[in-house]
Amino acid sequence: MQAFLSGHNDADEIQEGAEGRNQEKVETSIIQSLYNSITDSFVKPPIDKEAQGSHSDSNISTTIPKSQDTDQTSNSAWYSELLGVLESLGATLEHSDTNESKSDSRVSLEELAANESDYMSWLTGAKSKLDEVALQVQNQDWSAFTSFTAEEPENVSLDNLKQNTESTEEIARARTVKGRILEQISAVQAQLNRQVDEATAALGSAVQNMLPPQLQRPWIAECAQSCIDQEIHPDLLESTSVRVSSDICGQEADFQAKRAEKIRHDFAKFIGVSASSVDIRDIPVIGIAGSGGGFRAMISTLGSYRAMYEAGLAQCVTYDAAVSGSSWAIAALHTYANSNPYLALDSVREAMKTSMFSTSSLSEFVNENEGIAKRVFADIAARYLLSAAKSEDSHSDAQSKDGEAGARELQTGGIQKTATLLDRILGEAARRGHQAVDVLFPEKYQTWVNKSQSALVPLTMDELLEAAKSTLRTMSVPPLSVVDLYGALLFRKLIVQHVKAGDNQKPDLVLDPKWVKLSAQRPAVDEASQPMPIYTAVRHFIGTDDNDPNKAQSHQYQWFEFNPYEVGSIDHGAWIPSWAFGRPMVNGREQLKIGEAHFGGIIGAVSSAFCASFDAMIMELYTAVPSAVRSAMDPLLDWIEHGTEVSHPIPPYTLHNPFYIGEQPSASQSGKLAELESKPLLSLMDAGMENNLPFAPLLRPERNVDVIVCLDSSANIDIMPWFARAEAWAGDHGVERWPWGARPWSADPLRPSKAEVKLDQSTLSGTRSVRESVNKRIRDDNIRCVVFDQPVASSPLPKKNGSLPRPITILYIPLLPNAKFRDPDFDPETADFCGTFNDQWTTEQINLLADLASFNLTQEVSRIRDALKVAYKRKRAHRLYEEGLGA
Repeated sequence: MQAFLSGHNDADEIQEGAEGRNQEKVETSIIQSLYNSITDSFVKPPIDKEAQGSHSDSNISTTIPKSQDTDQTSNSAWYSELLGVLESLGATLEHSDTNESKSDSRVSLEELAANESDYMSWLTGAKSKLDEVALQVQNQDWSAFTSFTAEEPENVSLDNLKQNTESTEEIARARTVKGRILEQISAVQAQLNRQVDEATAALGSAVQNMLPPQLQRPWIAECAQSCIDQEIHPDLLESTSVRVSSDICGQEADFQAKRAEKIRHDFAKFIGVSASSVDIRDIPVIGIAGSGGGFRAMISTLGSYRAMYEAGLAQCVTYDAAVSGSSWAIAALHTYANSNPYLALDSVREAMKTSMFSTSSLSEFVNENEGIAKRVFADIAARYLLSAAKSEDSHSDAQSKDGEAGARELQTGGIQKTATLLDRILGEAARRGHQAVDVLFPEKYQTWVNKSQSALVPLTMDELLEAAKSTLRTMSVPPLSVVDLYGALLFRKLIVQHVKAGDNQKPDLVLDPKWVKLSAQRPAVDEASQPMPIYTAVRHFIGTDDNDPNKAQSHQYQWFEFNPYEVGSIDHGAWIPSWAFGRPMVNGREQLKIGEAHFGGIIGAVSSAFCASFDAMIMELYTAVPSAVRSAMDPLLDWIEHGTEVSHPIPPYTLHNPFYIGEQPSASQSGKLAELESKPLLSLMDAGMENNLPFAPLLRPERNVDVIVCLDSSANIDIMPWFARAEAWAGDHGVERWPWGARPWSADPLRPSKAEVKLDQSTLSGTRSVRESVNKRIRDDNIRCVVFDQPVASSPLPKKNGSLPRPITILYIPLLPNAKFRDPDFDPETADFCGTFNDQWTTEQINLLADLASFNLTQEVSRIRDALKVAYKRKRAHRLYEEGLGA
């Protein structure tokens, strides 16, 4: 070390006199401070003593001797000890790098992981402390230091200096104390970075070996394989495009025509006329609107559907639309149950015996049903691997730049970032070659064929990750969230069919692989043998370019729908085929070909009520307390209302935005669409945030729905503003056919919005008596179906010359107790087991709720029949009237 220290001659030191000695004390104090910064914090690293051997003296320890008398310690001594500490740390790292730990079969995996964890913690602390010291060195003003200069390099001529690529300033800096310390820190930091990487990998390996097989990399890769299985995803090699239009797609228009023909006899039978007298153009388009309400809504919707099936009404339906909990019922009916509500209820009875959040039940499911489990969790596995691969690739890029920028970063105290532990445990993408590139990227549309056998070469997830590496660098990868896991658990509970095996026996589980896809529900719709299902979600736009809640001046929920043909935005008029939903796209071009988004993820998204804004969470509490407490809460809610409306404590379901154009969206598009096109990721949540009844997709003018049957299983059913919000949406979107003023309840909504207050004060100013009459019929007369087929208030829309608006008929069927039911005291509103989030029910409880829903609807069949007959006659008269005008 002495070779690096400055030499001093006596003459110079005498000339400096007392002033020089005072300066020396100041400099010594600074060096002492830096020295203490290191030695006070570094402790001996947890390395096996037996493996250390004679090198144990090189361990960093707080026992390194220090002089207590700074006046009697030369600057050179402090400098020597400071650099000695850094060299000692480097030697320790070199030693641990060259001496592998002895293997001992008696050491448990837990002990091995604990040892690796201890060493990792020490390394992390050392890195952090070196960062601090480097920053102190960098920020220290060294210009006043006169007693320290590096030795003049020997044998350095002027010509040699000219040939040297370093500047004169760099040479001067290298001769200073600062330069020597930074050089030493740089060397140690470089080794620390390498040691951290290796220690992280060792710790990851130790922890991975402790995990069950289902959480280890090979199982996850096999699980994710379903996402690129061409037997499950035959559209994998197809190219897609975005459709921008407010109209329905051609396939749906064809479905409507086929469905009308298909249901002609059933409709004629239901309303009591001969089939030959029915023109299919006059058959009203009927849509079911199932509400949210968790498992209560799912079971009651299935009970109502059972009654409709028995009455012959279900066979006349064209659309099955749902929000949140009712989506689960619709999903069951359009997958394994094949529109059979009895089969769906049988499976639900078995599935609801255990909680879907039970870890023991989940572990048992995975261990005993590995094939099904891999399909259930396929999407989570694939998204995880893609995210981990991007993280690892970013880390590799950073390491490759170390040679260029390492010295600069070390001089500023910077330490290279490394991948997270989770990434290192499960996120390493194996390098399996490039044979998948041409299949996976849209530039070339060809199937890889084994020329010798003329068979498709199977694609693996590792091949996908390798091929995706270049794409991932420029992509925003959607983060996994609790919604993804929630959706997988729902799929396992409700879409995997549970078949009763016998008394006290676990049910048999059945899953057709195709049901992992929404588009698999298309064949039955193509044939018009079933209604078209429509699942709904909303995007929360908070009115700023970067969606920053702190800048929000206003906010709105924008409706999205998922159907077997398309996924898209009702409010933006942008659509993509359902089989392509989930692919990363930019400017209408696919960036990577992967399988369709898992239906479990969609089910999770459309029912993610727990992703509600903070304001909505407060309202749940608000509706549960007595009115006196509500009055006391009002001032507080008024004060905090704005910020809480746009804040979501739990992030929503997020995936690639198929409508993403880039930072410069199309100037020709509307403001709403241009804003959507500027976001690489799309976040969706439970549509109940806006309206717990799916009016929006059924009110689209281009669908021409004539009758909406509302199955409302909402909590606090009589104080919810669903009709008021639907009316506001109809006004904003020019839906002339809405029955203006329709309200089933006389009570005003709790804490209505300003728009709702304004609406009530204007449009509904003269309708309170009508609402009170309707309310009385429901409460006092035990009516369980209210018909709205005429407006009771004036339309806010401008009248069109020559038009004859034909109002939509709304049949409102609330889930309420019934005095004539076998258990007249049963009230779903107050029964504890009917709670929205209760996921464990007994068979008796399921039967009680489903039977009540069936009873209520059966009681109203004649009223429903009369309303449909009126709708049919009205549509027929309207057609004849228009034909007469045309003639």
